[in-house]
Amino acid sequence: MKLFKQLALATVLLASMVTSRAALADAAATADSIVVLAKHTPGKPTDPVQVRFEKFKVTKATFDPKKIEGGKATIEIDATSLKSGDDKRDAHLNTPDFLDTAKFAKITVDIDKVKKKADKTFTAEATVKAHDVTKKYPVTFDVVDTTADSIRIKGEASFSRLDFKIGKDPKEPKAAPVETGVTIQLQLTLKKT
Repeated sequence: MKLFKQLALATVLLASMVTSRAALADAAATADSIVVLAKHTPGKPTDPVQVRFEKFKVTKATFDPKKIEGGKATIEIDATSLKSGDDKRDAHLNTPDFLDTAKFAKITVDIDKVKKKADKTFTAEATVKAHDVTKKYPVTFDVVDTTADSIRIKGEASFSRLDFKIGKDPKEPKAAPVETGVTIQLQLTLKKT
C-alpha cells in the first residue's frame, strides 16, 4: 500500500511539472519581446547570437482593432537593456564600437502607412531612429490576437547595422567579426492610447 501511495504521489508531481513547463512555454510564446539576431563572419556554431532588449514600451498607438489599416504606433527601446547571455559581449555591444549606449540610449520606431496584405498580414512603413541616424523600411507583420482596445502583432525584418553606423564593416582591419546584416524579430501588444 505504501508503494502505491508513493507511485501515485510521484505521478501527480510529474504531471504537475509537465503542466508547469507547458504553462511557462505558453507564457514565453505570447510574451512581448524584441530580439535582434546577428551572425559572426565567418560563422560560428553558436550563430545566430540573440540580443534581447529587456526594456521597451509602446508610447503611442492609434488604430481600430477591427480595421487596422491607417493605424500608427511608436515604440521606444532602451538600448542599454540589451542582453545576449554573455556579459562580456553585452559590455562590448554597449561601447562606441557598436551601439554606444552611453550616447545613444534610445531607439525609436514609428509605424505608419499600415495596409492590409492578406487576412491577418499587414504592411507598413517603419521609421527607425537609432545611433543619431533615421531610416525608413517597409515592414510586414501578422496580427496574432485582437481585443476591443488592443492587438498583438508578430513580425520580422532584416537590415544592415551599417545603415545606422553601428560597428564597422567586417572587411576592415581590426573590425569585430560580425556580419553587417541583422534580423529583428518582435512580438508586441499595442493598446490604443
